Amino acid sequence: MWWRSTTMDNRQPVGTVVERVSGKTLSSHVSSFMNLAKGFPDRSRQMPRTGMSTNQQVALIVPPVLIVSMYGAFRYLTAVFGFPAGYLTAFALYWVGWCLIVPAAILRRDRLLSLFTRSTVPFTKLSAITQLLLWWPIAFPLTFSFVPRIASTPLVIVATSVLLGAIIGVTEEILWRGVYVTLFPDRLWLNTVYPSITFGLWHLCPLSVLSSRYPGGTISFAAYSIALGLSYAYYARSTGSIPWCTVSHCVHDALGLGAFAYSQWLM
Repeated sequence: MWWRSTTMDNRQPVGTVVERVSGKTLSSHVSSFMNLAKGFPDRSRQMPRTGMSTNQQVALIVPPVLIVSMYGAFRYLTAVFGFPAGYLTAFALYWVGWCLIVPAAILRRDRLLSLFTRSTVPFTKLSAITQLLLWWPIAFPLTFSFVPRIASTPLVIVATSVLLGAIIGVTEEILWRGVYVTLFPDRLWLNTVYPSITFGLWHLCPLSVLSSRYPGGTISFAAYSIALGLSYAYYARSTGSIPWCTVSHCVHDALGLGAFAYSQWLM
């Protein structure tokens, strides 16, 4: 056996042999293992970081939380304060809280303001497809609301509709286009598809209180809103900014004569 000496006269006690073998062999194996381990690269340092930043994670959580909370807000506030007081109060929470305070917290003031000034493509250099996507939505409120009703609409309704259009256009573009093209500039699904779909679904919240007067009702209005969101997102993604989709959105909502919802206060 390998643990025996070459002569029978030099035998050593079994305990001594085992102790020597176990001690020297264990220490040598540990030493060899440590030396071997040093040869392996530290993969934890080499692996690229694929996770999202905190701001990106918050931005992805915002739409579902907004939709659920605002659906409850429209239903509850309208039930408590009546229509249109509760309806307008819910909209005020949406405009100020979700469309201004939340984006300001995510992007900070300087990045928020730069959404309107940092365009990488001048307006006159926009492609024909971009121009088409910017302005086609205006045809719908012009055709189905403004033209049929403007002759009999009081000036106060028109003026208030322009004011509401400006508020809605600016605030919604900051949230639904500005935040996502800023945080996810190279990710189509996250800067265009996801916010556009949830933008359309958000409209189910006020529609749960005041149904759409446009052809097709609630579902068609939500689907139309998704298409509008995709169109504006195309421009925002192409330029990295939101000024002209904001202008289009303001005009779009002003032509919709949305102040008729508050006609009992205004007329």
